[in-house]
Amino acid sequence: MENMINLEKFAEGALAEKMNGALKEVLENIQDPNTDFKLKRKLTLEMTFVSGEDRELAEVSMIAKTKLAPNKPIATKIVIGTDGKGGVLASEYKKQVPGQSVMRVDEETGEVLTTGEENSINLEGIKLVK
Repeated sequence: MENMINLEKFAEGALAEKMNGALKEVLENIQDPNTDFKLKRKLTLEMTFVSGEDRELAEVSMIAKTKLAPNKPIATKIVIGTDGKGGVLASEYKKQVPGQSVMRVDEETGEVLTTGEENSINLEGIKLVK
């Protein structure tokens, strides 16, 4: 059977354009490091034919559908506490300075007012008893 329709020229090239656009979406999704490489992607080209009673003419609608891998979820941890004045403090855990528990900063100037080190207990003169 010979080809009745050239798919590259069908609908003045619109079918090929839709197909290429959807294919580009799929390939970009595969290359995206924020997606799971194991998941399958899907591209479906759907053509719907509606004919008249005389069956001499059919209207064809075309759509390219993609099923892509979703972005991977992103997770982090936050430390939540109080500032000792009734306010709540929160900070991303991995962004903390090692050993730091609290740092109060003047919001207008950016000056560090207190840190966890300033609130340490003076252990001078205390003996360890076993």
